[in-house]
Amino acid sequence: MNGRLKGLLIICVNLTIVLAIAALWMQAIRKQRNERSEGIRVQIISETSADTLISTKEVYSWLYNFYKKDPRKMPVRSLNLVKLEEFINSQDLVKRSDIYLDSKEHLNIDIYQRHPIIRISDIQGNQFYLDEEGYKIPVSLKYTTRVIVATGNLSVVPGKSLDKKTRSYYSGLLDVAKALKKDTFANSLIEQIYLDENGEFTLIPKIGNERIFLGNSEILEDKLMRLKLFYKENMGRQGWNVYQLVNLKFKGQVIGKKLQQES
Repeated sequence: MNGRLKGLLIICVNLTIVLAIAALWMQAIRKQRNERSEGIRVQIISETSADTLISTKEVYSWLYNFYKKDPRKMPVRSLNLVKLEEFINSQDLVKRSDIYLDSKEHLNIDIYQRHPIIRISDIQGNQFYLDEEGYKIPVSLKYTTRVIVATGNLSVVPGKSLDKKTRSYYSGLLDVAKALKKDTFANSLIEQIYLDENGEFTLIPKIGNERIFLGNSEILEDKLMRLKLFYKENMGRQGWNVYQLVNLKFKGQVIGKKLQQES
């Protein structure tokens, strides 16, 4: 076999190999496009120790609502994960989500949940929750969470989250709610925050008749430390239902006003 014929043979063999690889590649692509998801894995990720408010069952209902059918019966190519992620992120309790197919064609849905820190009852009687970022979460029969209730002179929040105007109004309340949540003693003691017309806060405890006047939302850590010391030094010695007011407004002071004793 001369050199020229040998060269042509090598070219033909290489071309055949390339065409075979290309055919296999195209077949794999067509197969992948027509493959269906092998399963769905849902993970609710909580960034705090708070309750999980989103159930796997509810996530499945979102999927059926979005696709109008079982996504496991759909070709992988038609799942449109970008649009699905946008839809999942639009749900009230979802902070963000990551949606992807793994190497085994399982549909993975990782959901980062929002956590309410306070329940609002505004001046028009509307009820809703706020999370730490000021995002508005509707009250629902699908989930319950034990958080402090805020009442009083609370303006209406028209959108899904605090805007520039309402954020400046609610920022102090959120600061108080965060401080109470962070303080183990205060969090177990307080059940309600009242905002008066002067923008000052009064705390209402779960037990006892006293009202705890905070004033504004400044130096909250110091105020709550003074409150804890006051309870430790006075309630254990004098008992509950002795004071009608505990004033923490002034720095370095705790002013207690006792209930008037019947003669």
